Parts: sequence; C-alpha cells; structure tokens
Amino acid sequence: MQTISLVGAASFLPETIIDNEHFMNASGIKRHPMFRGTKLRRHIKDTESATTMATAAINSLKEKLNLNLVNDVDVLITNVTIPDIPFVGCGAAIVGALGLKPKTVYDLQNGGCVSFIFMMELAQMILNSTEAKSAIICNIQTAAGRICGQDDNLKLPQSAVPGDGCGAAYFVKGDRNPIHSIVTKTHGEYANDMKIVTSDGRDWWQPGTTAFNIDFGEEKISSVIARGNKLVPEVMYEALALADLQASNIDTLITNQPNRIFLRNWREAIQLDEDQHINTLPDHGNLFGAGIPISLTLGLDSGRIKPGTKILLSGFSHAGDYSAGAVLSWNG
Repeated sequence: MQTISLVGAASFLPETIIDNEHFMNASGIKRHPMFRGTKLRRHIKDTESATTMATAAINSLKEKLNLNLVNDVDVLITNVTIPDIPFVGCGAAIVGALGLKPKTVYDLQNGGCVSFIFMMELAQMILNSTEAKSAIICNIQTAAGRICGQDDNLKLPQSAVPGDGCGAAYFVKGDRNPIHSIVTKTHGEYANDMKIVTSDGRDWWQPGTTAFNIDFGEEKISSVIARGNKLVPEVMYEALALADLQASNIDTLITNQPNRIFLRNWREAIQLDEDQHINTLPDHGNLFGAGIPISLTLGLDSGRIKPGTKILLSGFSHAGDYSAGAVLSWNG
C-alpha cells in the first residue's frame, strides 16, 4: 500500500462569538457544570451556511499551500453536522463555489466527532486504489447555531458546550508527513442511545413550533461517560500498536473535545502532559467532528507541532457508536 501524507490544514470560524453569560441569562442559571471548561464559542449565522464555511476554510488552505484548486484536488470528502439542505451534503455545492474539478466527491454521513479519521481512511483507500493523487477532507460543524442557538434550547445548560467551525486538510500520495496507522471501529450496540427530542414529543421531521434538541437521556449519561473512557484509550493503543510505536513515542495528542474531563482522562491514559494535548475547548467549545482538524490547524499554525513530531489523533462519537485513532508524523 502506498504511503499517504498530510500536507497541511486550515480552518474557518464564524465571526459571531457567544460567551457563557449569554446562556446564563437565557437559563437563569449562573453556576452549572456545563459552563466549566468552555468560555467562548462561535455560532453560525442565518446568513452563513456549511458551504460558505467550507469554501472559506478551503480557500485558506489554498493560500497556505499555494494550491491550484482546479488541478490539485482529485478527491473531495466532506462531513457536515447539519446540512444546508436535508438529505444533501455540501460536496457538490463546494465544488461549484470553488470551481473544483475533482474526480471523486463523497459526503460522509457517519463518524460524528471522529469523522475526520474516517475520512482519512476513505481518502487513503481512494488514493491507493485509483489514479487520484490528492484529497481534501473537510469537517463542517453547524449544530451550535442551528440547534443550540434556538430560543427553546438556549435555556438548557448543555447548549453552552457546542461551537461551530470548519476544518480542512490536504493529503497526497507520498511519504513526507506519513500516516502510519488508522483504526476505525463501529459499536452498533450504542447507535440508538443518542436521541432527537422535542418538548411536545413529535418526531424531528414533523412540523411544529418548538425546536428539536439532541439528548442522551439521563439514564444513559453515566454509561456514555464510561464508554468514552474505555473506547478511546483502547483505540489509541491499537493505533499505536499498528504503527509499531509506544505511547512514549507520541509528542502530540489531538482528540475530539466533549469536555475537560474526557480530555484529562484521555491524555492521562496515554501518559502525556497537558501541554502535549492540543485542543480548542476553552475558546471554541465542542466542535464535534471539526474539533480534530481545527486543533490540528492550531498546532501547525502556532508551531506547537514542529518537524519531527509524532501525532496521535483519536476520539469517539455520539453515545459511543464510533471510535477511531490514527498516527502520523509531521516533518514540515
């Protein structure tokens, strides 16, 4: 199998910044565990879309890497939390907006908070089985503004956790910054533990006057926490073993970022210091699937990821239906 390398990453964040006071005023609650760890987050505006965020992130990637988007992008793979149009991903719209000419476009529906790693795996498969030489993968998180920003949901403390944003990365055939391993897992027994709920009991597709929200159910919360603390270390160590590396070989950890407790537990499981775990939770909240590429962008842009760095990506999604891990090297 031919080696696939990361060339670079870029991100876009909506301009609307929401602080904790916004949720405190809406809920009437001044102290709550959901207000800890996250101070700020961005919300997509009604005039913005998943497509506009993706095009902005990809244009940033173009400028950073001096790409010719017409000639240098053979594959486009996207994952968006709340699509601009039901049933339709935004891959084709991105192609139209940017004038891309990819041979292959996929809108990946699954993977959730670890969909970036699932898309890495898909890109690796495509680049190894076709004549395609390059791929852009793009995560767009829109649920904060589209769901949590609704008046009905602002009153719920958990609405303070998510934030919106978009992260994109460019991969090519070659061994400059190689992917050493990718592990993806599906845990179907947990697939139905995350629910869409409404205050009037209707299904989300039925017309109504109240907003729908995402709910794990009080009786499931402790189980989801236990799963996250088990599934992520397991898949991290499996990715390390597949790469023939030890935890001590890892310089930088990047995960999805549900809350500060998970972040602490995961880095302790891999025996890394806090400054080795790059995340954007305090300033941008839980970015769902976009959290990994946006944190990767932060690490590269800030210089925290230096040439010679071994990077471990990992996390889990939803109520534990997917988990994933990947190891790659950054050589500049």
